[in-house]
Order: sequence, then structure tokens, then C-alpha cells
Amino acid sequence: ITVIALYCVLSGPETIILHWNIGGEAESYGSKYLILALPVISFIIFLLIVNQEKHPYDTSLVSEKNRKNRNPKALCDIMPILLLAILYITACSVQIISMSSLVPFFLIIIAIILFMYKSRKSTKL
Repeated sequence: ITVIALYCVLSGPETIILHWNIGGEAESYGSKYLILALPVISFIIFLLIVNQEKHPYDTSLVSEKNRKNRNPKALCDIMPILLLAILYITACSVQIISMSSLVPFFLIIIAIILFMYKSRKSTKL
């Protein structure tokens, strides 16, 4: 993500796509420097997940061991999918590839299903 963002800032187009409609067509454009926000967002998501692993919170009446391991483990499992979605959006913003509205949608749906599956599976242990 950072490599694509730096490529855009150094030698990419002067404007990047900021928003797509449901059909995958560009609706609004912005400065190429706005692309630097995506690596920052990815880093913040990473820090939040690491913090969640270190400081799990009590949201149910499961045992202490399961409570500490269930959600952080499920979040770690979906992290690659979330980062792949951000990478896809970054590449589309720089116009390296064209946007298909179905790709981020399906990545998010897969992440939700995987999170629910892993959370449910860990409660049965």
C-alpha cells in the first residue's frame, strides 16, 4: 500500500479518484497527495488490532481463557482480507487497475463471514 502511494506521489497522475459510484465509475477526484492517507489508515487498523490482542475486553460470559483469545484471534484472521481491500482501493485510486464495485464488496462480505465463523468456532472450544 505504501509503495503504491509513494509511486503515485512521485510519478503518478496529478489527480486521483476519491469516490466511485455503484457502477465503478469515478465520481470525484482529488490531489495525488491524498493517497498518502491510505497507508496511514492501514497502519491505524493494524495498531487497533494489536491493541485488541494485548487488551481484550469482556463482552460475554465465557471463560477467562476463551475471552482473551476469541476476538483477537478472529481479527487477526481477517486482517489480510481487510488489507487486501485497502490495497485494491489504493491501486484503483492511482488508476493502476480499474474499479469494480463488486471486489471490495465481496472482500468485506468474506471478512465478515470469516470473522463470524472463527468467533463461533472459538466459542465451541
